[in-house]
Amino acid sequence: MTSGRSAVMGREGAGRGFTLEEGHPNCLAPGKRTMHTLNCFMALKDERPYLVGGTPGGDGQPQWNMQLVTNVIDYGLDVQAAVEAPRWTSFPGTDTANAGFPLELRVEERVGEEVISRLRGKGHRVQVQGPWAAGGGAQLILIDPATGVRHGGSDPRVDGSALGY
Repeated sequence: MTSGRSAVMGREGAGRGFTLEEGHPNCLAPGKRTMHTLNCFMALKDERPYLVGGTPGGDGQPQWNMQLVTNVIDYGLDVQAAVEAPRWTSFPGTDTANAGFPLELRVEERVGEEVISRLRGKGHRVQVQGPWAAGGGAQLILIDPATGVRHGGSDPRVDGSALGY
């Protein structure tokens, strides 16, 4: 433990970014699992694997993974387009390393000025990031339920590729 209040742990398995601050969402307590960064997902369709994906990125992971699922299921994007779509992140999250920073919505500039203006008009503190700078490095696989064909998408924000067998 560092400084008696919070720590960043690795192989010890206690969690990452836990704190002893009472009432904090990532407060270390008996039987509680603190925030971690193991956050890949699998969505089923008719009880069979349909969509599998994940991305590195701490508190960004659940936000970006949700955006991937939404892009495919709600917006009908193919997996590569879903991975390449502009991203946003609500910051800070639960990681104690970021505690105390002001709340802001980080968005890639590719969302467009109209969206950015509308978000600011609703009272959001918007931090515009570069066109591919929102973070993550998503990999996504969709298994076509009718044919079994696997469709892969790989994030241009990082090195990677989509491979199948």
